[in-house]
Amino acid sequence: MQGLEHWPTDKLIDYARNPRKNDHAVDRVAGAIKEFGFRVPIIAKSDGLVVDGHLRLKAAKKLGLVTVPVLLADDLSPAQIKAFRLSVNKMAELAEWDDEMLAVELTDLKDMGFDLDLTGFTLDEFQAILPIENYPQSSAKEIDPDDYKMSDTCPKCGFEFNAKT
Repeated sequence: MQGLEHWPTDKLIDYARNPRKNDHAVDRVAGAIKEFGFRVPIIAKSDGLVVDGHLRLKAAKKLGLVTVPVLLADDLSPAQIKAFRLSVNKMAELAEWDDEMLAVELTDLKDMGFDLDLTGFTLDEFQAILPIENYPQSSAKEIDPDDYKMSDTCPKCGFEFNAKT
């Protein structure tokens, strides 16, 4: 595997046969990127074709990010690329939540004043997990790129996150 690179978002090309439907999740992922920074790189081929990270790329573009972190997957065969695209998305679905521990973590975050919408859970999911007094008030809103002026550096890899000014 090669090292982390920083690519312009317009150099990356969506895989036309991506079987994931994710337009409904762009605002939530954009909110998470705004809060946490771009912590999970896009996986791509050196020709720019996205292997994994279509949703993160859409969110980055919505936020007006001009560059994103990229890891190249040129060492994978075409069959491995196809299988990786599917497996990386499917694998996340295999794990289950421990609802008691999840409720503890969500309650801690709420008590810390953290916006629980940024966790990605829906109000229906909160209602199934948390006691009624801990339901978050939804603050979900569409992300406006003009409200987003990020300039930050990842403490682990040193990647500088910059948005258009």
